[in-house]
Amino acid sequence: LRAAFPQLCARAEEHKNPDLLIPVRVVSHAIEQVVRIVWYNSRQLERRSNGRDEARMTKWGGREHPLVEENATGSLIAFAFHQSAPHKDADACELWIAADDEEADTLIGFAGPLDPGSGLLFRPSPLDISEAFSPGPRSCALVESEISPAWHDQLPSGEAILDLVLARRPRSRSLAPDTRLMQRRECEFELFRSIEHFVVLPRVREGFESVEAFISLAHSVTNRRKSRAGKSLELQLRQIFDEESIAYSWTKSTEDKRTPDFVFPSIERYHEGSWPKSKLRMLAAKTTCKDRWRQVLNEAARIPVKHLLTLQEGVSEPQFREMKSEGIQLVVPSALHGAYPASVQSELLHLEGFLNEVRSLI
Repeated sequence: LRAAFPQLCARAEEHKNPDLLIPVRVVSHAIEQVVRIVWYNSRQLERRSNGRDEARMTKWGGREHPLVEENATGSLIAFAFHQSAPHKDADACELWIAADDEEADTLIGFAGPLDPGSGLLFRPSPLDISEAFSPGPRSCALVESEISPAWHDQLPSGEAILDLVLARRPRSRSLAPDTRLMQRRECEFELFRSIEHFVVLPRVREGFESVEAFISLAHSVTNRRKSRAGKSLELQLRQIFDEESIAYSWTKSTEDKRTPDFVFPSIERYHEGSWPKSKLRMLAAKTTCKDRWRQVLNEAARIPVKHLLTLQEGVSEPQFREMKSEGIQLVVPSALHGAYPASVQSELLHLEGFLNEVRSLI
């Protein structure tokens, strides 16, 4: 909200809880309303640890509103703020709430890689390169001199990008597996965005001789983003399993050419009839699970409980109960547990807990 409401942000330096009203149109649900933007700044003004210093959009209309009702948990949302002039507060807002994974994939196709809990800010005109990608002391974004000339013909593979991430976020076991995973996800996000910026943006600025040429490049970028996003989480988990000396099989067939992401301790044990099913586990890896969790139900018939690792920041209580009744056990990095309903948190498994469980299989 700092970018959309710079004047409100400036007022928060001296005035307590400044606010304003703004017309909002929820395009996906054909709703028009007026919303309050308020900057709660008691901590900032009083210069002490208690109080709040945060901007919020309020007065949506209660829990029946499509933005906050239970089934919207985990949905992807796009906000578009209209500013009449630079450095002015936005005077209108439109937003779209993705109804399903197909709509979310369409938005991600335009926006690029996006992990749950993160956001992307687009301005009407491109940011200066130095402003967008000036690596700080802990940043993983590449500078232009680090871009390989070969990447202009073909972007690096998922494995190559992971190697770049590991060079910036070392393979130390001094960090808990959950922390390692989240830090590397953040690192890869910054790194991949910087590669796209230096490789794809120059091609866009050159212009196009035909609509077909433009569509071809757009499809290429979108498909590459989807492919990388789908494989990235699996590669990072595989790296952690190797670091933790976990026995596993990756993308091997169980029945009828079904291929779980991971089977523990191995696909050979899975197909060994004398090996007890109580000593088998499977793990699916999905950045979001709002609708996709049903895809894993038939991936390994011998394993009654399907473990699903997700980075989604919360599911509704009814969603969680439905998953549980179908035999899904959610594995969620520990840093994200607080985003889930209090009644659900005790039933979540973090990554380190899952690793301890599969260690006992052999």
